Formats: sequence, structure tokens, C-alpha cells
Amino acid sequence: MAHMAIHTYMSIIFVYGMQVFMTPMLRELQWTRAQFSYGAGVQRIEGSIASPVVGFIVDRFNSKMVVFIGTFLAALGMFALSRSSSLVFFYGAYILVGIGMSCTVGIPYTTAVAHWFSKKRGFAMGLMFSGATFSGLFVPGLALLTDHPDLGWRSTMVLCAIGILIVGLPGVAILRPKPEPYGYAVDGIQEDDALSEKSTNSTSRVAGHTVREALRTRSFWYLTIAFGLLGMGPSAMFIHQIPYFESIGFSTQSASWTVASFTLLSGLGRMGTGWVMDHVDPRMVLIGLVVCGIFGLLSLFFTQEWWHSLAYALLFGISFGGGIPARPILTGAYFGTRAFGSLTGLMQTFAVVGGVLAPALMGWVYDNSASYNAALIVLMAVMATAIPIILMLPKNRTPN
Repeated sequence: MAHMAIHTYMSIIFVYGMQVFMTPMLRELQWTRAQFSYGAGVQRIEGSIASPVVGFIVDRFNSKMVVFIGTFLAALGMFALSRSSSLVFFYGAYILVGIGMSCTVGIPYTTAVAHWFSKKRGFAMGLMFSGATFSGLFVPGLALLTDHPDLGWRSTMVLCAIGILIVGLPGVAILRPKPEPYGYAVDGIQEDDALSEKSTNSTSRVAGHTVREALRTRSFWYLTIAFGLLGMGPSAMFIHQIPYFESIGFSTQSASWTVASFTLLSGLGRMGTGWVMDHVDPRMVLIGLVVCGIFGLLSLFFTQEWWHSLAYALLFGISFGGGIPARPILTGAYFGTRAFGSLTGLMQTFAVVGGVLAPALMGWVYDNSASYNAALIVLMAVMATAIPIILMLPKNRTPN
């Protein structure tokens, strides 16, 4: 529940909300879309550095400490964004929010779930990430606040910063990183029962690869590249979805409602992928997510009215939503939980190139052609290259 709350809130104000702030910020500060988009690219670079560090700390120390510090950093960064007047300051503030998110959304909580669950880990991961499904419903409200004459984008960001503390700090209080200190073992088994089971099973519950062992496997690199390619589409659209629909004639409010439908329908991917991966070859599920993403972007070429955007919201939403639990599920499936946090962080690090290039590409293409079409074609082609890479993954995995 703690992760669902902070993940949902950060999705509203930052992951999806930053595109709401784009138009009024560009209007006041006279930046280009490419310059604004570089902020997301810089934040991805920060994430590539912070993620393995966060993963290392989580594996060896206390997740509560990481989440506590991250909550304050995210709030401070959001407040700093409200004071932006130069690109350098804007990029710095963007990075600060990103560092806070690295510490509060993702690794600390996915690692906790990986330690608490084994048999139904896929379902648990999907449930944990399902809260953000409803985040898009609040994005139009964020747009109303930024358009309000007594608030504007700067005051709205200040309110968002205060909200981070209100939502995030209670989550720190209820976070339980591992089951053992609370008298439980994996899958909620009582400690006494776990000891009895362990006496008949010599295999350690905390099994799997070390970081060094995982880096020597082809599976690690195939997964890293595949998720990096799959993530390029969402990385671009998180910054440019509302601007895209505005560019084809939608009002800001209508465009913001496409985010609401997208996030709602992404819940099918968030919940469904975790459940399906518990029962079906996860490689085929991952290929299905790639195909959905490609057809979701393709549908944008045929979108003229708001209801047409539902095809994009459904297909691209399932692809994006499913990719969120898929990464930690497959990390645990192939490499176990011994170095789960570190490996998850490293995967995000090596996938940074796509996260940096995709939003910048979208902004650059629009600035030079007044259209996003060429960028969408490139994104679809790049995402398609993930399919043969996924097929090279071995079917046999390390169960844990």
C-alpha cells in the first residue's frame, strides 16, 4: 500500500504531470520542446547512476532509510522546479526529483516484495504497481490548476512538493523490507512453520546469482537490452503525449484526458502481466508487450478525434503497464533474490541510452518539422528489434 500511494502520487505530478507543465513553461521561459525534453534525458542519466547505488544500499542496509531520504529529496526537487528560470537550474532540479524517485519508487519496494513473495511474486508485483493505474484521472485536474490565474505552474509545483511529504512519509513508517524481523518467512509463512520446512529442504531461501555471476550471463544482457528498447516508447510519450495530441488539434484538456484513459487501461498490463507470467512462458508475454506497444504507436497515425485515442490508450497502456512488473519478475526468475536490488538497478543503468535519446528525438523532430510522425516511425522500428533479442533468452530459469 505504501508503494501504491507514493507511486500513484509521483506519477500524477511528475511522470505524467511534467507534460502538463511543458506548454506554460515554454510560453513563459521561451524554451524549445527539445530543450525541455533534455531535462528528461538528463534525469535518465542520473537514474543510470543512482539506480545501482540505490540497489546496492537496499541489498546491504535499510530500505526505510533510503525511502525516507528520497522523499525529502523529491519534495525539494519539486520545489526547486517551481523556481526555474534558466535551463541549467531546471535540469538540476529535474535531477533532484529523479534521485528522490529512484529512492522512493521502484527498487526499495520491488526488492521488499521479492523478499516477501516467491510462489505468487508476479501477481504481487502487478498488484503493487496497480495504484498508478488511476493516476491519469488526476492529470486533467493538474492542468486546471496550472491554468488557474491565481496559481499557474509555479504555485502548482509548490503544492505538489508539499504533497510529496504528506503522501511519502507515512509510507516510510509502514515499510517492511524483509519478513524475517517480523516473524515471517517467504510467502507469509510463520517463522515456526518456515523452520520446519527448512529442515526438509536444504535449499536457502535467499538463493540466486551474485552480481558478478549475473553479469557473466547472456540472459542479463538480453533482458537489459530488451527492456531498454521496450522502454523507449514510454520514455518519449511521457514527455510528449499531451503535446502530441495538442499538435494534431486537441485542446489541452482533451489531450490531458488521453493520459487518464492511458493510465487506466495500463492497469490491464500491470495486473494481467504479473498473473500471466506466473502461468505462461514469460518470454512470450514480453514479446506480446512489445507488439502491443508498436501497434499502439501506429494507431496514432489514424487518430483524429478523442475516442480514436482509446486504441492507443489500450495497446500502448498494456505494453507500458505490463513492462513495469515484468522487469522485476524476470530479474527474480533468472537470477534469484540474492542481489535483486543491485541487478535491478544495473539493468536500469545500462538501459539509459534509450531513455535519454527517445524524448530528445521527439522534441528535436517536432522543432524541425512541426510533426511527430518521423519520430514515431523510428520508435516503432527500434522497439521491434527487441523481439529477436527476447527469443534468445533461455527458457530454463533459476527458480526462486
